[in-house]
Amino acid sequence: MKTALGKGWKWILGLLMGLLGFTGCGKLGIFRAEYGCPNADFKLVGEVKDAKGKGIEGIRVVFTPNPEVPQEQQEWESDTLYSDARGHFEKERLKYNWPDRAEKATVKFEDVDGSAHGSFQTKILKGSELTVEQTKKGDKNWYSGEYTIQADAVLEEDD
Repeated sequence: MKTALGKGWKWILGLLMGLLGFTGCGKLGIFRAEYGCPNADFKLVGEVKDAKGKGIEGIRVVFTPNPEVPQEQQEWESDTLYSDARGHFEKERLKYNWPDRAEKATVKFEDVDGSAHGSFQTKILKGSELTVEQTKKGDKNWYSGEYTIQADAVLEEDD
């Protein structure tokens, strides 16, 4: 009798634990248990022009998500790209995935080709000078959607 009762409780507890295990990872009422970290897709676009409004080719554009964090402690990498003949640059998928830190980001424009397309001073745009627009809605869970960061700069000629 005692062993039959013990086996019965083991079955009941096993069934209960199994049900709790499945419901813990799914939807339970209005709450949903999820594992992971919030993320979003970022796209960087913009133009680099001189004071006369002409596009500048060969300008190195470096997007840094948070320059306050030393490079060796960053969990991300800075993205580097170059402007084309029209001064346009674009990168579809940045390595940076935290939408709540976009206001700390910087975009550095640097003339690295010497005098091939003119000589220009370095310029840095900070978060408040960038335009961040959500272009795709998230799934109301961990994915926050797609954001486009617009970074346009006018560079002064180097004397």
